[in-house]
Amino acid sequence: MDSIITVNNISFFYKNLQALKDISFLVNPGDFIALMGVNGAGKSTLLNILHGTLSPCQGEVYFNDKYISRKNPYASIGFSAQRLVADWFLTAWDNVFMGCILAGISHREAKIMTESALNRVGLIDKADCQLDTLSGGQQQRIQIARSIVHGPQLYILDEPTTGLDAQYAENLFSFLETERRRGKTIIVSSHDLYLLEKYCTKLIYLENGKLNYFGDLNNFLDKNTPVLRYHIHLKEKYRPNDDISASYFIRTPAAGKDLNCIEIELKKGCSLSAALAEIAQKNDIQNIKNLSENGLRSFFTSGTEE
Repeated sequence: MDSIITVNNISFFYKNLQALKDISFLVNPGDFIALMGVNGAGKSTLLNILHGTLSPCQGEVYFNDKYISRKNPYASIGFSAQRLVADWFLTAWDNVFMGCILAGISHREAKIMTESALNRVGLIDKADCQLDTLSGGQQQRIQIARSIVHGPQLYILDEPTTGLDAQYAENLFSFLETERRRGKTIIVSSHDLYLLEKYCTKLIYLENGKLNYFGDLNNFLDKNTPVLRYHIHLKEKYRPNDDISASYFIRTPAAGKDLNCIEIELKKGCSLSAALAEIAQKNDIQNIKNLSENGLRSFFTSGTEE
């Protein structure tokens, strides 16, 4: 399969700060990629380089074998920046319409596509409004409409769900998934870890400007299985089973207060049922509370998330 994006050894500097360090990867048609990393990892810098808003200080980026840089951006890419980029003196309609014109679409087609995009984001009734009269969430939806209006091959979206309520965020990702099934490519950075995990197929994980991981999202999650911890509430003070305790580690009584409640951590490859069976041989278990979260949220809240 021919790649739609080729990134060759790119680096970027802000004066004395190196924001990206020798990054390379290939993106294929139909990829739905989550771009993740803590604040300052280089996510927005990378997305701006992929779009052509910034030029790399070293290395090259190609979109369909065409060189992309600040002097040669590719207008038909659907790009939504982290900060709102809009023409404040134009109406909502004109802002979205401009996305078609910049992509080289005729005025006749642009009118049809603009109406469709505004309907998709639920703002056709605000078409004639000035942008500064809209709420922050509505302004964000106009920016999204402008990025999708021309039906691009590639969507590059930086925190597109900021300011959106849960239903609009879900609708956006559902639309992007439909586009992916049509062979379109999506690269998205977002703090909405649930939606990223639900819809994305691949992950780019940046750490201190370096590419820490690029590949299948599920493989990443499998290799970064969260520590499984539980509070076990007992009828009486915990009595250890010295003969068998192979499935779990005892941490501390919960919050250091309730001696009838212990915190356990499962050993790798061991099941909760095995641990409970061991504990139950000398203790009367009352109830159990899961302290762990699975998936991306678990990974990014274990000391990695900002």
